Amino acid sequence: MKPLIFNISFIFLMACSAGKHSESGHKEDAIPWSPNYKLSWADYKGRPSRDQDDHIAARTNCRFGIKINGTHVDVTSEFIATRSNVRPGQQTPSLLAHEQLHFDLCEVYARLLRKELNKAPLTKENVAAISRDAFLKYYNAYKERQIIYDNETQHGLNQDKQKLWNAQVAAALADLAAYAE
Repeated sequence: MKPLIFNISFIFLMACSAGKHSESGHKEDAIPWSPNYKLSWADYKGRPSRDQDDHIAARTNCRFGIKINGTHVDVTSEFIATRSNVRPGQQTPSLLAHEQLHFDLCEVYARLLRKELNKAPLTKENVAAISRDAFLKYYNAYKERQIIYDNETQHGLNQDKQKLWNAQVAAALADLAAYAE
């Protein structure tokens, strides 16, 4: 017998940039992804942690998650302001564009998850298991993709690779437009 909580409602939220689970995060700190909103340095309200490498100029923390209500699954994609930071003197337009693409990539994976869940035959009996498995599948793929993105672009320093990634992510968002919130 499945726990009753799975049949009522639950939420998974993951901190995507650091690959750590995040259960906190205040509503006022979360900025939902929108094609009409681009991040600004004013959105970065966190401070670099002691364990953050000195060569990392900025960290964007975003999360995507699921909330189940009956057989309906909502998928969210958010930027977490208090867990995102930039080092003083590093606030350049090119770095901000690189960090925005981390957030855009989070939305790509949220859309892929929405697509899979929209096609799944969800019932009250299977919604929790199917949603959890799909979430973990896309979350793990997302974490890997974030690492590849930073490695290939050298954290935004390789402008040629950055342009390629910009085009790839824009194309993915366009291809998955039917699965935008």
